[in-house]
Amino acid sequence: MIARPLIAGLLALTPLVATAHPEDELLVRLLVGMDKGKITHIGESWTFDLSVSQWLLQTFDTNGDGKFDGAELDAVHKATKQNTEGSFYYTRIWKGAEQLPDPLIYGFQASVKDGVVTLAFALGLAAPEDPNALRIEMYDPENLTGLVPVKNDPVVIRSTAEGQTCVPNVAVNKPDVHGGPDDIPIALTLACSG
Repeated sequence: MIARPLIAGLLALTPLVATAHPEDELLVRLLVGMDKGKITHIGESWTFDLSVSQWLLQTFDTNGDGKFDGAELDAVHKATKQNTEGSFYYTRIWKGAEQLPDPLIYGFQASVKDGVVTLAFALGLAAPEDPNALRIEMYDPENLTGLVPVKNDPVVIRSTAEGQTCVPNVAVNKPDVHGGPDDIPIALTLACSG
């Protein structure tokens, strides 16, 4: 994500139509990876709007080729990690009332299509978990980012066990809710059987 002062700077250049929060919208798709009927990892893709995408390209695409390679990708990842500090990539995973430790992040990628930037990565759980027992939440503790599930297939479930069916339930608060830490923009639970 962009550094907080830079978000404010970008907004200062934009005509104000309304005073809604948060300042930028982030379209999110979640992938639930399973093995033998248990969740092993959560994949995420974040698609930025065109103005934020242009800023990311201007800032991190140092050779101007319209994509992020090598050191450019490392810099995007470092900025993303810094700007989501305290929320672990805007994600926390609960097992009942217990928050699981921060998972291992791997496979960080950044792609550009038609000038729009999408980040993708996976969060590996420390141990496989019962899908019925978990709640995956996405939130911005500073409430500067509007986390919004994509309209089509916001949750993809891969590698269920033979005969297992899982139905995702995505609870979404309005992206401009400006409340306390209990106002979670996106919360995913699964109902699995078989």
